[in-house]
Amino acid sequence: MEGRTLVRPSIAQARNEWRNQRSLLPLLGLASLWIAGMFVPGMRGILLFPLLFLSGCETLHFYGQGVLGQVEILRKSRPNAKIIAAPETTEALKKKLVLAEALCDFASEELALPGDSAYHKYADIGRRHVVFVLHAATEFSLEPKTWHYPIIGELDYRGYFKEEDAIAYSRKLEAEGYEIHLGGTNAFSTLGVFHDPLLNTFIDYPEIDLAETIFHELTHRRIFKSGDTTFNESLANVVQEEGVRKYLRAKGRMAELADYKERLMRRRDFYLEIAVTREQLTKLYASDAKEGAMRAEKKRVLGKLKARARALQNRWGTKALEGWLSLELTNAHLLALITYNSEMPKFRKIMEESGGDFEVFFERVKSAE
Repeated sequence: MEGRTLVRPSIAQARNEWRNQRSLLPLLGLASLWIAGMFVPGMRGILLFPLLFLSGCETLHFYGQGVLGQVEILRKSRPNAKIIAAPETTEALKKKLVLAEALCDFASEELALPGDSAYHKYADIGRRHVVFVLHAATEFSLEPKTWHYPIIGELDYRGYFKEEDAIAYSRKLEAEGYEIHLGGTNAFSTLGVFHDPLLNTFIDYPEIDLAETIFHELTHRRIFKSGDTTFNESLANVVQEEGVRKYLRAKGRMAELADYKERLMRRRDFYLEIAVTREQLTKLYASDAKEGAMRAEKKRVLGKLKARARALQNRWGTKALEGWLSLELTNAHLLALITYNSEMPKFRKIMEESGGDFEVFFERVKSAE
């Protein structure tokens, strides 16, 4: 939630400010990452996935752009220490890099996360978003379109490093009758294949947002369940939230902790409305209603969702949902939110049962898989 999304105008008319813009992987497939490893010094030991087994122009283009995008990031990465020491580095960037290092240390020491395995390098890739991710669904279904990737299995979104590639593919899917949500993502994890660097796309986040991002992505390096996007993202969301709360408590910043708890309550209020709408639409799509009547009822249900969301925003006294409220909502927009939160209650319960001990929490999550 509260991410920064660019949505193509022909798909939706505004930015979605309430989607959590963090991806467990740009979903280019670990094959792309392995191939990229062959072009990066020190990565010659990485297994090369045989391109001979990939077929079709679109498939080859997809993995090809994945290789080029990942190689660009790795080649532009430089150790934080060198950037901090460089005289041309701005004071603002130096402070953010130092903060990120401290957050990684905290993640290692207090959250049982592999904070030493990522974010000790920085790359400026010269654009606002690192990956453009799309979700797709048919008009009368909340079942997402899925794609199969080598090693990581079947997942329900697809990512491109170049916006024009994502737009071209989204148009293809629209022509096939799918509803599309396309958004820019600012951070992702290679699941431990590479040392993921900090990126210019998220380094300027406020401290709390930066902490959430780092804790979220490090969670994917600790636990990743092949073929289960909702599991992975819901788990990472719970870890980021509990991690930030523990971070603020450790720093004695109780006023900020209280503000953060209010922020989390707003998130939950919003997600509750999404859950209500999901249930309504699921029942509608399973009914015997004729197509015209189903389409009209769908429009009414989504309109009611917007009305309730606007009421929430008015109650909060913020403009947090303004971008999302301007969207022409579709099943794909709902799925982009459902993916990130629907299993969070389960993981919150495990966290509570673990007494806030993150090592115990992760062990219980693994044993419950």
